[in-house]
Amino acid sequence: MPDDESVLLAEAVCELSQLQSNVSTLSTVFAKHAAGPIQLAQLYGEIGKLQTTTNVLCSSLERALKFAVPTLIEDLDSRNQTLENLMVYKRNAEQTIKQQTQQITQLKAELAAIKEFFPRQAVGQIESISWIGSIMAALLWKACKQQESVKALIGTDSLREFIGMANCVLSSFVARHQQNNDSVQLSSESEDYKFLASLCGALTNLAAYPEGRAYLASEADGLLFANSLLHAVQLFNMPAGRLLKRMSLTFVYNICLEPIGTQFVIEDDNRLRNVIACLNLVNSEDVLILAVSLLVRLIKAAVRYDQKTTICRQVPKAIVKYMTDSNNTLLKETAAHLLELVEFDWKNAAIEIENKTI
Repeated sequence: MPDDESVLLAEAVCELSQLQSNVSTLSTVFAKHAAGPIQLAQLYGEIGKLQTTTNVLCSSLERALKFAVPTLIEDLDSRNQTLENLMVYKRNAEQTIKQQTQQITQLKAELAAIKEFFPRQAVGQIESISWIGSIMAALLWKACKQQESVKALIGTDSLREFIGMANCVLSSFVARHQQNNDSVQLSSESEDYKFLASLCGALTNLAAYPEGRAYLASEADGLLFANSLLHAVQLFNMPAGRLLKRMSLTFVYNICLEPIGTQFVIEDDNRLRNVIACLNLVNSEDVLILAVSLLVRLIKAAVRYDQKTTICRQVPKAIVKYMTDSNNTLLKETAAHLLELVEFDWKNAAIEIENKTI
């Protein structure tokens, strides 16, 4: 409301209060003199005041009615219109929210359908790719059985790309199983298993030849593949993981025939610990033979006595002794050899050699 209209209304209220005060005074005069004669002069004075106040009040009310009240009515009408507009906006907003809620529900249903469809499609594509890859890798696997084929592959871009692809496939395979907390069971019949097995087989055959293992041990991707296999070997649970575990240990063993490969495994506690962890009686005899043979190789190939001692200290002698009683001749003999190395005093031997040298 404008300030002028507010002033007019305030004046009218003030004059009304004054009128009420004058009326009250006049009433007091009549009450006071109810028992005796009334002073006419006093009465006329009070009546005069009342008349004056009444005139002023009428003038204030006239001005208020002329100026303030229309503005007040207009302001009320404006506020009512604003309120009505807000109510219309509220109804429209409620309708919009209702429509958007319905759209969100519909989009959620469509998204659920898409999520259900595409994983099936993606799984199908992955299986197709794995099937094609396993066939191609199987061909290379067979080709790497020939030393001439291995020699032809050494140093080529194709071999470098193949090793890089093998690392990617192995990392993806491991990540999928770790992400699902091992809830994804290994299946030797699955295409991704066959694909990985073919890749491991090809590289294992490649490392079986001196030229191949020398190349792999000198290449970062070759050592990376050995590292990835050692970190994944415990995921290859028996019995389905038998082939992958056997090829992993064979590949690492072949790499360790190179001094670089031996130091690569020995100098990392996790790699060495994963090799020793394969001395688990849940594994098949062929896997145990490979694990024992690899440890024999590492101990004998270690340059320093402290490295030999470190390996021997971690080997579970009780399990190795148990294997020495195996009916499998090769496992029995290999375990006996490992037990001799573990129980040998490498420190004193090193001291004696040093004394003889001096």
